[in-house]
Amino acid sequence: MRRAWVGLLLAALAGSLAAQSTPPAGGDALAAGFVKDIRPVLESACSKCHGPQKKKGGLDFSRLKDGAAALRERRMWKKALLQVDEHEMPPEGEKPLSPEQRETLLAWLRGAAAYIDCANPAELDPGPPLIRRLNRTEYVNSVRDLSGVTVDVAAEVGIPEEATGTAFDTSANALVLPPALMEKYFAAADLILEKMKPLAGPSPRDLIRAFARRAYRRPIQDDELDRLMALHAREKTLRLPLKAILVSPHFLFRVEREQPGNAPYALSGPELATRISYFLWSTMPDEALLADAEAGRLSEAAALEGQVRRMLAHANGKSMTSNFAFQWLQLKKLDFARPSTEFFPAFNNKLKQAMRDEASTFLDKLRQEDGSVLDLLDCDYAWLNDDLAKHYGIAGIEGKQFRKVALKPENHRGGLLGMGAVLALTSHTSRTSPTLRGKWILESIFGTPPPPPPPDAGTIKEQKKGAEPRTFRELMAQHAVQPSCAACHRRIDPLGFALENYDAVGAWRDTQGGKPLDAVGVLPSGEQFEGVPGLKQVLARSRDAFERNLIEQMLSYALGRDVQDSDECAIRGIQAAAAKDGHRYSSIVLGIVKSFPFRHRKTIEAKD
Repeated sequence: MRRAWVGLLLAALAGSLAAQSTPPAGGDALAAGFVKDIRPVLESACSKCHGPQKKKGGLDFSRLKDGAAALRERRMWKKALLQVDEHEMPPEGEKPLSPEQRETLLAWLRGAAAYIDCANPAELDPGPPLIRRLNRTEYVNSVRDLSGVTVDVAAEVGIPEEATGTAFDTSANALVLPPALMEKYFAAADLILEKMKPLAGPSPRDLIRAFARRAYRRPIQDDELDRLMALHAREKTLRLPLKAILVSPHFLFRVEREQPGNAPYALSGPELATRISYFLWSTMPDEALLADAEAGRLSEAAALEGQVRRMLAHANGKSMTSNFAFQWLQLKKLDFARPSTEFFPAFNNKLKQAMRDEASTFLDKLRQEDGSVLDLLDCDYAWLNDDLAKHYGIAGIEGKQFRKVALKPENHRGGLLGMGAVLALTSHTSRTSPTLRGKWILESIFGTPPPPPPPDAGTIKEQKKGAEPRTFRELMAQHAVQPSCAACHRRIDPLGFALENYDAVGAWRDTQGGKPLDAVGVLPSGEQFEGVPGLKQVLARSRDAFERNLIEQMLSYALGRDVQDSDECAIRGIQAAAAKDGHRYSSIVLGIVKSFPFRHRKTIEAKD
């Protein structure tokens, strides 16, 4: 679930975040406040557009008869809070709220938008039951670990990557199985069997049982084994039963059993092991994890934590960087970064690869060394090799290997915002783009993407080689003449203006076109900050919002769905535990694995 972006930006960057992070009022107080203070304001100022007649925006406040009904509408109040906080409601032309009414309404809306009774068992909802096919990466890794075949069989038979839009490639919504894809899985199974070495074991039955147990990620039932043995009897070879396993839904999908009733229920040990392994490694459980699962040891806190820490330290844990982090931070877009060597000759494939390796190494070392996730916002070190250090103007680094480098203030680096990969993928062919950079901060740092531009917004034309360079502010002054454009750019661009000392490929500069750079940003609240140091101070004050977004993104990646309201208690618990543990990487991962939605499921409701 993506929250609307404007209000959170203001909350995070203009000071009201602190007020929203205080403990929410109790349900009784909020319910009484709705009847006494809020309903009269809604009736007098809002019912004209949001009543039984108009229901503008799908909102009808008249249906809320009491405080209890009001508290069941968290999502609506979150939306209303953004609109009121931005002075967008009441709209122009309507009688404005008095200062007292507005403050009373905002205070109640903040409480109602945050309210959830985490002590109420009814609030514990693991979310919709999902049927998840292995995505392309998971399939290739699982084939490798099951069969020993290291060839990319997905590429060989033409299995495509998932078209996910802005979602993770673990999202169940994108993991459908059209007939054409099933045909490719059959072709892949034949290819795998051709490349597999002969299996050795005491008997065909034992071989098939062991292969199916690993493929299905659980013990195989006797009747399942009997059916596979019947296939073996048909040709007296292992080929037919092994192919049946490789194209079985129990291999291609992460199957979780159904239980009768409507109440959420705990996953079995093997099901939990499967969730953990595909979350952390993007592949099937190894023997150590599967053995603990089958023995029931994952229900023990110490055993569960031990397995998670083992897996985070394992080389396979790199998938948390290459699969989760690179999608979350949009770093895969570096392959399609726009800066041209015509304008930036240094931005060749060698430098682009060094930028990719810098980001990958930084993120993976954060996992391996269990560092604070707040280092992503700012830190006093970087992982560099000689090519990248030279590009950044940092002396004394030799060799192609990446090593940890202590930074000085004059190096102008540290954290994501100083990485060439981020700066290049948010630039245009011939220039920087404060809009793209500001948009990246809203999307990736805060998880609050701005709305798409209106159809008639137009674009800023690229400058020609040799033309007198103009600053983005000068170009934007001509572009954002429409009020709808200007309103959005006022919120996005200040964040990007602060990064103007970095050119389009991340090199530091103090002037542009012979003129001193203007790296001042002004937030919609009127707060002014300058350059990278000023922006990092703004982000440091908003670190709770950043960490919450990281938790939401990682939880969404792990669960294969958008975060929903019922996940709120889990998210708050994970963030509280991370704060007590120094915001370490492992504390967030462990919090997700131990969370109610990760460890539980509910039955798919039967349709009439």
